[in-house]
Amino acid sequence: MHRRFLDELRGLSQRALVSPVTFSLLFAFALAAAIVAITGGDPLAAGEEMFTGAVTGSGLRNTLGRAIPIIGMALAVSIAFRSGIINLGGEGQMVIGGLAGTIVAIYLPGPGFLIVPTAMVAGAVVGALWAMLPAYGQTKLRLPILITSLLLNYVARAITGYLVRFPLWDVSVTLATTRQVPETARMPKMPIFGGVSLSLILVILLVVLLWLVYTRTVVGYETQMAGFNMRSARYGGIDVEQRTVQVMVVGGAIGGLIGTHLIIGEALRFIDGELVLSGFAWTGLLVALLAVNRPIPIFVTGLFFSGLQIGGLAMQRNAGVSWRLSQVLQAVVIVAVACRLAIRRSDRPAAEAGETEAAGLGEV
Repeated sequence: MHRRFLDELRGLSQRALVSPVTFSLLFAFALAAAIVAITGGDPLAAGEEMFTGAVTGSGLRNTLGRAIPIIGMALAVSIAFRSGIINLGGEGQMVIGGLAGTIVAIYLPGPGFLIVPTAMVAGAVVGALWAMLPAYGQTKLRLPILITSLLLNYVARAITGYLVRFPLWDVSVTLATTRQVPETARMPKMPIFGGVSLSLILVILLVVLLWLVYTRTVVGYETQMAGFNMRSARYGGIDVEQRTVQVMVVGGAIGGLIGTHLIIGEALRFIDGELVLSGFAWTGLLVALLAVNRPIPIFVTGLFFSGLQIGGLAMQRNAGVSWRLSQVLQAVVIVAVACRLAIRRSDRPAAEAGETEAAGLGEV
């Protein structure tokens, strides 16, 4: 098992040298350097500030901290994507699960070593239950998950907004927010990397666990087969409807975990709309697509996106170059990868393209 995991990492590094992502990164950084030079800046100085700001000192802690929700939400949606199911409800699952975990952390009495895991479990359970709604909508009522999961994001916003603005509102502040999470109910920090949240270990464990499930279990095989072609999977004896509910529930649970982490490990209050504005759910979705829904590439890509965002802030602070340049980099990488993949797919024989059309979301 250990050797196979190392072989996966070695193969990943070899494929990275010739992958569309590598060429897209080179193109994106070249374009960013040209933009900085045209506007009168120093591309080398800006690049140095971005890099050092993301991987040194407090920047490394911030990069790792921001990577936790990005990677977590990418894992959450990738589970459904691998099964050929387009789950766009990660935001709602994160928000509704985050509020559930917050309520437990604030109002449940007891020692911290019990409250913290209980809050995380509560967030996961509520996130999973929320994800079951579109899953059962498709399996029982034939309502497309793509539509229902997306629309339920707005329902989750409305429910949490009402609860935070009325029964859970902390009247001592003007913001629409809950009370502050007690110190005993906060996610502990690790004494490494400047005090990064213990949730980083949880995310790493999720990456390893999903890799093992995908590569060494029948469930992982059936999930991938459903992603390649649901009709063939059904003829092969796979209960596609049951698998749909399962992958949605697991993805929703991870989304709820991440939402709870963002409150009891970072914000310490559930502020109405803050989790939505963070954009972690949609950034995670992009990371999952770029990494082709594979756990280890998701981890690497999530770290890269987080580093771009944190490094962009350092670049603006120390080099006078707007942090929005990092957003341009992200956008160029996404567009370039999409274009290269489209070109590669168009070069395939028509028959091969038809057979693998459904595999775009379920590739190993």
